[in-house]
Amino acid sequence: MGHSIFKFGALYLGNNIRHVPQVPTDDGDVPQHEGQTISIGAARGGEAITWVKPDGLNLLIADRVLLAVTSWEDLSRNGFALGKRVLIDKQNFLCRLLQVGENINAPNEWDNILDKTNEENSLWHWKDMFFWGQEVSACVASTRAVRGYYSARRWGHSSATGRDVGVGFRPALEPLPSDTPTPNIKLDDIDFQLTSLPGGNFCPILQPVDKDVFSAITVGSEVRMYTFLYNGHPIPFGEPVKDASKLTLTDRYFGDEYLIPWTISNGIAVASHLLF
Repeated sequence: MGHSIFKFGALYLGNNIRHVPQVPTDDGDVPQHEGQTISIGAARGGEAITWVKPDGLNLLIADRVLLAVTSWEDLSRNGFALGKRVLIDKQNFLCRLLQVGENINAPNEWDNILDKTNEENSLWHWKDMFFWGQEVSACVASTRAVRGYYSARRWGHSSATGRDVGVGFRPALEPLPSDTPTPNIKLDDIDFQLTSLPGGNFCPILQPVDKDVFSAITVGSEVRMYTFLYNGHPIPFGEPVKDASKLTLTDRYFGDEYLIPWTISNGIAVASHLLF
């Protein structure tokens, strides 16, 4: 159980960046939607969204609600209910609502995320604020599932058209492949583009130029492969390094303890958590 923290991107209403709330509760300083276009883009001026990446999941979740007084329908009209492609700091993502369960007992992403991290309000800022999920509520077709407010795992439902200070937008990001990958490394005679998730320490993304390379691997599978060298020497997975620019990735085998764990989804391999 664990997670990594990244800071990048910002919430926009129209062409204007909105601040990241410091008191993300229904009586706090959460920005309110007033009908403007909602988008997620590059941060400017130093203020950035905090994202939590659970170990082993290719998913980054905002650590708090970023926008209140916005309905599920508002978010759907802006493309965020099921997912919208966004570009942030040169990385493509699918930005969407989390799957939170159509009823209180349905298996879902949010509970899986809490299982992999923890339920602390200091991490997830769920206290006194619900957030919208993707699902139509099994209770009433005109409502959508919400989570939070009273506890991390609290499930409820609210009118899809309702706008309230106590219900808001907590976006999630799935890393997506580059449209035009530039090969910068060859491993096992396969051309890859090696990059890193923005906004944190080194968390590599490995994208094959041939999009079918990972097609036979089940989405969400963890695969251990390849090794990082530091100044030409293999380093065990997770060992701290002073300068990530001195790292090189190799397909030479030095032992299982040196193999990097990657999670496969959307045709790319993302390191299961921060490496260095």
